[in-house]
Amino acid sequence: MKKHILIVEDEFIVANDLSCYLEEQNFVVSGIASTVEEALLFIDKQPPYIVLLDIHLKGKLSGIDLAKRLQQLNIPFIYLSAYSNKLILEQAKKTNPYGFLVKPFREKDLYIALEIATYHIEHHADTNTQSEQQLFEKLSSIPTGDKGEECFEEIAKVLQPGIPFDFLFCNLVRDTYTLRLGIHRVGIRKYQIIGVNEFSNILGLSISEVEGIIAERSLLKVQGIYEDTEFDRLKDLSRFEKMVSTPFKLQSCMALSIDQGHEKRLSFSFYAKHKGVFNRTRADLIQSLGIVFSDILENKVGLKKSGGTSVKGHATSHKNTGTFKEIIGKSPKLLNVLHDIERVAPMKTSVLIMGESGTGKELFAKCIHRLSPRSEAPFVVINCGAIPENLIESTLFGHVKGAFTGASTHSTGKFEQANGGTIFLDEIGEMPLEMQVRLLRVLQENEIERIGDTKTIPLDVRVIAATNKNLEHEVETGNFRLDLYYRLHVFPVYAPPLRERKEDIPLLAQYFLDKYMSLTGKFFEGLSEKTLEALLRYDFPGNIRELENLMERAVIVENGKTLTPGNWIPENELITSNNDFKTFETKQKEYIVEVLDHTNWRVSGPKGAAKILGMKEKTLFAKIKRLGIEKRVGLKS
Repeated sequence: MKKHILIVEDEFIVANDLSCYLEEQNFVVSGIASTVEEALLFIDKQPPYIVLLDIHLKGKLSGIDLAKRLQQLNIPFIYLSAYSNKLILEQAKKTNPYGFLVKPFREKDLYIALEIATYHIEHHADTNTQSEQQLFEKLSSIPTGDKGEECFEEIAKVLQPGIPFDFLFCNLVRDTYTLRLGIHRVGIRKYQIIGVNEFSNILGLSISEVEGIIAERSLLKVQGIYEDTEFDRLKDLSRFEKMVSTPFKLQSCMALSIDQGHEKRLSFSFYAKHKGVFNRTRADLIQSLGIVFSDILENKVGLKKSGGTSVKGHATSHKNTGTFKEIIGKSPKLLNVLHDIERVAPMKTSVLIMGESGTGKELFAKCIHRLSPRSEAPFVVINCGAIPENLIESTLFGHVKGAFTGASTHSTGKFEQANGGTIFLDEIGEMPLEMQVRLLRVLQENEIERIGDTKTIPLDVRVIAATNKNLEHEVETGNFRLDLYYRLHVFPVYAPPLRERKEDIPLLAQYFLDKYMSLTGKFFEGLSEKTLEALLRYDFPGNIRELENLMERAVIVENGKTLTPGNWIPENELITSNNDFKTFETKQKEYIVEVLDHTNWRVSGPKGAAKILGMKEKTLFAKIKRLGIEKRVGLKS
């Protein structure tokens, strides 16, 4: 079936050229619009398969405004634009386009962009179908119970990977029975159930006041996705949203009602601490499972026999267990990553983990593998930046005897070793362009060919890649292939730097303190307040790896009952007052220079700067070059 494409472009010549090319490629152009209003009329008449969307349009509304509407309608789009300033590009990226074409572009560029977008659309459709099926099975398997709050906690655990919420409010009416409660996420698979009494304690309101506000909210017909000014308007309309948004730091809402007939009402209001979390796909997912929710509530919650439910709140610990037991932390950014991992793990989807050095990307990759159906199969790790260019092809794909000088035996490559399991390509941004072509072919065709062999070997391998580079910038500079980027970027996972999850530093520091006390036989009662304050002030350019190295050094050099701050923490980071604020990059440069001076500019080895900073040697060399760091005259070599 031919795919319908809507062109939203206010330059007639560009729009006409696009239309002619698309029709030559067997697409159907459903319309050409020059304004957002015209585009919406075309969409109402016939929703397109994809929209080619110019950012700058005639009228008051821009392409970004239309993109937000397309997101809600779950219609994919590719941006078309000449040069835009950084602010506009950042706004455009937040709308999650399926591609971005910079004018002027070649027909080949458009063809590749549409090919990549089509792959993503079809892949996402498969993923959504699998997600719905998994949710259906997990919800159906919730055991029968006699307490509504326990059942709703199980529902929350099932929903979280697909609907990344921080707070959930449930409003259930069954004949003369009512259940209204909040569910606050406090950790990975950890929730606090909040009833009327808990709301009263948290908010400092009387129970009757809370009951009145909740009852008032249940009468409002709130439906849709709210953020920015729309969320502000919702808070003006509803005292409930105003009541919960401040203590729980909420910034967006997705409100859904599931109609189940006379005197049977069920509504869910999902809230998040960040914007851009909710979309039409997630709303449709919940709506499609209305029958399952009805079954759970009728047969498992036990409302009919209890004559109502008295909700008592309870809290749970912040300690991660099971698959995530090696991951320490409870910050919202970390929890969002872990829920993303839970969501994508059961799929065969390629995953791209992005983040700075030392943020735990390999640990996240291992979690994805352990949660997947491939958990009993091999997990093969390859560092693309550590293999010489002349050996990387043989390392990845293997070779036959006599394939090249020195190939005296057959060799099985890493991809073949990972067959049936997962291959983790660390530092994918370091892969040479020629090998990127080979990797793309493997992802497309699911087969490899050893060097010197004409026989192809079928593969069933899941690819997880990781990078500390800005791959979009690498694509712009010609160092990374656009088609490979989008093929890997099916499901991106962002590993947050430690400076963005500082609430996890005390937990991590204590974990590493316990670890190295056990290894060294030394004992400290804990971390002093001054030590924690110093650690919390520090930005940790080397992230968790650097924190671990600092704690190891501290256990070795310090003595006493508690661990106190000393020269094992950089002195310049212990200064508490400084009116001349420096950029993070400047502070990072100064600290690297300080460490290099301390090691007499030795980078490698157990006493080298890379070890102290918690970075890989290659990463440190790259930072030295990028930051323009030069050796000081007069220092020892």
